[in-house]
Amino acid sequence: MKYISVWILFFLFSCIRRVDPPIRTVAPILVVEGWITTDPAPYQIKLSYSGQYTAAFQLTDKQFITDADVRIEDDLGHSTSCTWVSEGNYQTTDSGFVGLVGRSYRLIIQLSNGKTYSSSPEKIEPVPPIDSVSVLYDSTYITDIRPTQLVLSVHTHDPGGIQNYYRWTASGYIPRRSSGAPCSLGSPPCGMECSCYAFCVQYLSNDQINIFADQFTDGNEIVQPVFYSPIYWMGVHFIQVNQYSISRTAYEFWQTFLEQTNRTGSILDPLPASLTGNIYNIADSGDRALGYFSASMVASKKVKITPEFLQEYYLRSIAGAYIKQGDCQYVFPNALNDDESPPGWETAESIELK
Repeated sequence: MKYISVWILFFLFSCIRRVDPPIRTVAPILVVEGWITTDPAPYQIKLSYSGQYTAAFQLTDKQFITDADVRIEDDLGHSTSCTWVSEGNYQTTDSGFVGLVGRSYRLIIQLSNGKTYSSSPEKIEPVPPIDSVSVLYDSTYITDIRPTQLVLSVHTHDPGGIQNYYRWTASGYIPRRSSGAPCSLGSPPCGMECSCYAFCVQYLSNDQINIFADQFTDGNEIVQPVFYSPIYWMGVHFIQVNQYSISRTAYEFWQTFLEQTNRTGSILDPLPASLTGNIYNIADSGDRALGYFSASMVASKKVKITPEFLQEYYLRSIAGAYIKQGDCQYVFPNALNDDESPPGWETAESIELK
């Protein structure tokens, strides 16, 4: 048995050798993000080239596209140009060019290298109104990762007899607390109990891909979670929910995107499908950009949510880790002073949680 063990070890170690596979270099691919809606203009189009990055903030100047000619046109021949405004961002210039239900739209991109890309026409389909927004309190939390939260869901009635596809986004302002700052120049700090500038509201948005097909709910009510509003302190949550109509091809694109990004990496995962958008080189249909240009009707609803049941002593115990030092408006990104009510919520529906 001694000799067998030696030979096995010799065989195992003799079969190990270093392999340096060649690194495949892939040419940059045009990446496009944008849509036109029935909301008032302007509309945003984002252009960049693919590269080695894992998040948007890692994009370099070389990957942003700043010299393209961009326009959106409808099926009647009307169009609006888009001008460059910031890193990779283009914005429509004609305030009167607004998406209309029943009209079809496409995006045209002319690059400085001579290539011209076009999206397939996207027709704006109607979307039902948002009947109501319901709110639940989620008391679970993970210390130092996230606090407790309010879960917002939309209620809408799906029209029967036709296939409908939806997408939702949400955004708004939530209350925050800091240690504050001296109330006037030269005033000594006096702690959290008497400092000024200790309260503010911070802007948050939900950038998750939230889509739905009415295959199994045709003609019935749809209840869909759309926003998770974290509770960092007492106060009113100002939230706007947007409900979009999208095409079947747009739904399939985002569904494939979600399937690929949610892969666990096990051998049981399905093989990745080609993530093909609707934007192609007009001189070479095989040259396709990454991303999708959509056209959608929008139904929106604004709510003001007051969780009256919250107690300060309770929040101090679970949200203390989220209280930062200094002037609240400046220590939290995209924040407004507490005495500045967010614009546009004057007529919003009020929801009280007791």
